[in-house]
Amino acid sequence: MSARGSANVQDSVWILQAFERRALPLPSPSRIEAWTIRAPSDRALLETVYEALKTASVARDLSLLGVDPGRVSEDHLKAVAGRVSGEIIDLASPETLDNIRAAISRLLYDKVGGEPDPVVRFILLTQEPWRTYALALSGLPPEKIRFTGNLDRPIALGVERMMADHGNLLPRKEIIENFRKARAFLREEKKRVRLEAERERRMERDFQDWVRSLWGDREVRRELGLRPKEFEEWVEGGRIPVVLRIESIRNGRLRERRLYDPEAVLKITPETIARWRRNAVRRAGKSGQIPFGGRPPGRRKDQEPPFRPGRG
Repeated sequence: MSARGSANVQDSVWILQAFERRALPLPSPSRIEAWTIRAPSDRALLETVYEALKTASVARDLSLLGVDPGRVSEDHLKAVAGRVSGEIIDLASPETLDNIRAAISRLLYDKVGGEPDPVVRFILLTQEPWRTYALALSGLPPEKIRFTGNLDRPIALGVERMMADHGNLLPRKEIIENFRKARAFLREEKKRVRLEAERERRMERDFQDWVRSLWGDREVRRELGLRPKEFEEWVEGGRIPVVLRIESIRNGRLRERRLYDPEAVLKITPETIARWRRNAVRRAGKSGQIPFGGRPPGRRKDQEPPFRPGRG
């Protein structure tokens, strides 16, 4: 072999021949170039090519079991390749498939075998790649593994065989019964979630309708005929109850929108407002203040000094 650093014709020829001899997909020239550049020595390049041959061989033989290698993650593909013997690329197909079945069984057992909850186990076995791994272990023909219908029985058979491979007994009859119970539980749970979502949407609609029915400051002042200052005083004092405050930021400033229940506002009668005003005048008279922007308490309009031009 040549010194490392870049691919030459000899590198490309023996690498392509290694894949071609085993009827494996040929690597692209750019991939061969990358292997060559990264390898610090001929031995390192040989090991890299061997690992690629092994992974490609595993992918090919997975498809013979009905497992689409394109739907298997790179990590899973490497895990399967790592669990088979080093001579896999040169073994006869039946022995190769036995090795791959053993590797799949180990992966499936690590994920599903120790799961005590039958509902969780069922959910896992409806997901990829665990569903396909169980079907591959069942011996189902590859063309039927891709069938999307109900395959509970072959899946249960694959799980039964997987458990037996690792010294555990889990009869397929029990697995199928667990599947039935899990489906019933998931249907009820799905129904519960749907009803809960509908209830929350209904509550949200009712809340929005309620908010739209409320009055703002302008409507309340107009309905009660209040001056701005007395309105603000009675709102802050709690005489006119605010049922909802909505804060928002507009032009960089925090603003508050106050909303009122129309029924509560309509209960405030003109007599009540008149009493509040008399009380305000009485308090202002004691303190010497002018209530709500009016004239000083105790002075009638005809007692006010006449207006004289030129005097402030």
